[in-house]
Amino acid sequence: MLVRISDPTYLLALRAHLAERADCVATAVGADRLDVTILGSYNVEAMDLETQLRIRAWEEVQRARGIDVRCTW
Repeated sequence: MLVRISDPTYLLALRAHLAERADCVATAVGADRLDVTILGSYNVEAMDLETQLRIRAWEEVQRARGIDVRCTW
C-alpha cells in the first residue's frame, strides 16, 4: 500500500513507528510517500485495513502532541 504523508518532515518517524513491529516493512519511495507491507497470511483487504489502523493510531498520537499530520492512500 502506498501512503502519502501531509508533512514530509514526519515521514521517517512514521516509518520507524511502522517498522517497530516485525511483521511490517515500510520503505520510503519518495519525499512524502511510503510503501507499506504487512507480512503474514492476510488477504489484501485485511492487510490494507491493518495498515490503515496502524497509521491512524500513529496520527492520533501526533495530534495529542499538537502535531497536525495526515496520511492518505
